[in-house]
Amino acid sequence: MKHTGSGRTVCRPTSKYFGIILVFVVIGSLDLYYYQETSWIRNTMMKAHRFTEKTSYNVSPFVNRWNQSGSNSQSVVSLTKKTKGLSKVLINIVKEVLDQSKKPTNLQLSTGNKQLTSTLENIDAFPIVKPKVNSNFAPFNMVNTSFSPSAYVKKLHFSLPSTPEREFFVGDMFYVVFHANDELNNTVTNIGDFYRASIISKKSKSGAVGIITDHQNGTYTAMFRLLWKGKVTIRIQLVLPRQTIDVIERISRERPVDLIKFQKRYTVGQQKVDTPCNVDPVIFKNSAVCNYSDPHAGVWWYCEKPANISCNSSGYHAALRYEGEYLLRTGEEKLFGRGSSALKMPISGHPSKINVNKGGDVLANRRRCVSGLTTPQISGFYQQGVWSSLVCKNRHFSQASEWQQCLQGKTLHFFGDSTIRQWWEHLVRILNLTETDISEAISWTGPLLARSPVHDITVNYRIHGPPYRCQWTRTFLIKYVANAIDEIKGGPNDVVGITMWAHFTSYPVEVYRKRIEAVRAAIERLLHRSPETLVVIKSANTREGGVIIAGDWHAYRLDRVMREVFHGMKVVLVDAWEMTNAQHWHEDAIHPAEDIIVQELEFLCSFVCPL
Repeated sequence: MKHTGSGRTVCRPTSKYFGIILVFVVIGSLDLYYYQETSWIRNTMMKAHRFTEKTSYNVSPFVNRWNQSGSNSQSVVSLTKKTKGLSKVLINIVKEVLDQSKKPTNLQLSTGNKQLTSTLENIDAFPIVKPKVNSNFAPFNMVNTSFSPSAYVKKLHFSLPSTPEREFFVGDMFYVVFHANDELNNTVTNIGDFYRASIISKKSKSGAVGIITDHQNGTYTAMFRLLWKGKVTIRIQLVLPRQTIDVIERISRERPVDLIKFQKRYTVGQQKVDTPCNVDPVIFKNSAVCNYSDPHAGVWWYCEKPANISCNSSGYHAALRYEGEYLLRTGEEKLFGRGSSALKMPISGHPSKINVNKGGDVLANRRRCVSGLTTPQISGFYQQGVWSSLVCKNRHFSQASEWQQCLQGKTLHFFGDSTIRQWWEHLVRILNLTETDISEAISWTGPLLARSPVHDITVNYRIHGPPYRCQWTRTFLIKYVANAIDEIKGGPNDVVGITMWAHFTSYPVEVYRKRIEAVRAAIERLLHRSPETLVVIKSANTREGGVIIAGDWHAYRLDRVMREVFHGMKVVLVDAWEMTNAQHWHEDAIHPAEDIIVQELEFLCSFVCPL
């Protein structure tokens, strides 16, 4: 290296060749390392593994589809072939570096970021602030022991930027500004806090969500639409400060797949043999592994192989335990509520209430409910505890005969977790359906079947398959959602309802994305062979509980992915997130109260028998 007269630094050719030699030395070292390594080898977290015919313990129904899957797969072959492939990759990287040496790499990265930003901006707006990392915070392995959530929330304050004498009318949009200030009036607000906002009237059981924006400068705004007259209370909650989110993300990096452990149980004579299962075989280290993955359904699933038992042997699936509480470091426990739950602390402000005068009819000119309608940022509101949709003209039923008339001749197929099993349970009750006993099926996981021969109504429920935290469930009864959808012929009398989120919250988002993308592909195939089939996607809902493996923060992240994946499809969105966020007469719960579930079903029926 030498310095020119202009002050620029120039590399001699010798330095360039020395760098190339160094790269080849690294290649040789990696070859030796990979040759000695006998455990599973993975490129990146959660990349799919392909299996050859020589690989042991593959369950035959899945191997062919696994090996024929897309370009993301990597062959598990001999170590010699792996290291040769790695060498070729690194050699190509060297050539690419030399070829690209005169190209502006930072421009390429910038273009990629723009593409990602464009993708995110095209997603339908969502009534929760999109989290962003605050670069001012310490690294994940550092804890700010001086931060106190209770002290922080006292510094947060909201206000109306409009003039005090302003009058408000039904149909108006208005917004509040909130931030945190210290004793010297300096702004000390985090970037990337997680908030929820709503307007409510307790006496009339009215409520609607607000749209939160993080302006990345210490200021947040919450935008509302006034949808009923009378006194309206502004409610803003700090769900999680950025510091708590940092801890959750650190734990997710340290333990990406095994915060919750699953097992498969085999029965051999009088003996029960339990073996661990999960989405990544690496956690089993050098043990023999049964591969139950199905890329056609977007599934990675592996179990440690027990001695002298075939992978094809049927058994039981269940959750073993989770280890969230033991992962907090000293001082971090104060960033959470009791039991590692969300804080959900209210923020003070002035005025906390406004008076809304009679205005225009916000429900006038609503459309007929049909598949493919766009869901607006604020998609509905409660008044007298009754949900009114701003998407389309939604129905409400007062007696069982109205439900029966709407669903006459229909077959409903519900797939997913227990929050859509609630749909099955309430329809069985409302319609007085007769349940069919399915051998060895349990109520938690199904499959469940109920019918009304008089009105020709059939309602089915089936879990989405592992990962699923449940009681012991026979594995031969488990079917992945994409495969189950492929078995539906479809038609104008078929309704398919899907929700998947609650049991994926402890895993990297990519695990969920692959599963939901496979479901989307199955829906596309269904609508291609039967365009008249009604497909309904139920979003996540707000919930209680520990936020390390579950809670609103994880649910929100997965719900964003779901909305992105199904964006633009001819499907119906039942926005359970907004319906549970807007109500205020029940506590947050993983399984919403009966009146909320019934109104979710009424919205579903608004598309089955539209007004």
